[in-house]
Amino acid sequence: MIKVSLTESLRKLRDPKILPQGVYDELLKGEPLGKSESSVIHELVDDSAVKVTREIDASLVRRLIRLTADDEGKPLHRAEAEALALAKELGGVVISDDHAARSAARIVQVELHGTGYLLGRTYQEGQISKEEVIKKVGEMRRLGWRLSEDDYHAILEHLRTI
Repeated sequence: MIKVSLTESLRKLRDPKILPQGVYDELLKGEPLGKSESSVIHELVDDSAVKVTREIDASLVRRLIRLTADDEGKPLHRAEAEALALAKELGGVVISDDHAARSAARIVQVELHGTGYLLGRTYQEGQISKEEVIKKVGEMRRLGWRLSEDDYHAILEHLRTI
């Protein structure tokens, strides 16, 4: 149920949607495990709603991994580094809930938002109602979206006030 409507919502977002090959490969590893985001992305790429690109500045990827390891004490995953490098090159936005990715985005001045941002965008573009967004946030959390209790309540409070 959520997969179908989320797929359609992502497909309808006006902005171009581009994934580095490394991110796509990483996401597909979750498909045999039944991770819903894997099948959503696979379908969007198959339908050409999301483009996969191999052209990434490898030196920036390495630099991001090093910077994050120094700053956070743990390395940034290569897939997130590739997404950040691509966004830096294209002036795009990265969607990630990874803490190290957030730190790296601040360092290289790349706009980064969490998964909830996508739901907010679909609401802003008039694709779903506020009630549907609130429902989807709860569904995503029940399906394994890692979100702290405080962040969950902050999102719900924000949604109720807009």
